[in-house]
Amino acid sequence: EQTVIKAGGGVTGGAYALRENVVPAGFRRVPMHIHRAADEAFYVLDGVLSVQVGARRLEAAAGAFVVIGRGAVHALANLGERPVRWLTVISPASQAEWVEAEDDLLAAGAAEPAALEAIHRRYGLEIVGPPPAW
Repeated sequence: EQTVIKAGGGVTGGAYALRENVVPAGFRRVPMHIHRAADEAFYVLDGVLSVQVGARRLEAAAGAFVVIGRGAVHALANLGERPVRWLTVISPASQAEWVEAEDDLLAAGAAEPAALEAIHRRYGLEIVGPPPAW
């Protein structure tokens, strides 16, 4: 799995951040979660991204644009047989910084649940359940 920051708050005046994401076939690790202080949107470039929003599941193929408003419970997966590549837009940009904070923590070898939860809390990200039973 790969996430590349294409535009951060420094170049967008803090309005939004843009990331490019790639996940392999069978990727199902994203838990059900909520962004309390951010809106999120996905534009699928290649493959089919499965998006669970509340009780509804969407199969977003290349060219699809999916908007997740703040406070909506959601998760992502790749149920297909090839990688999925998409762009994620998060607004405001400051709410996207949890990705870097989490990566730094994991790189330091300190992946304790309490430390991860503190990062999530700082950025208004709430884990509300395990990944869906896709």
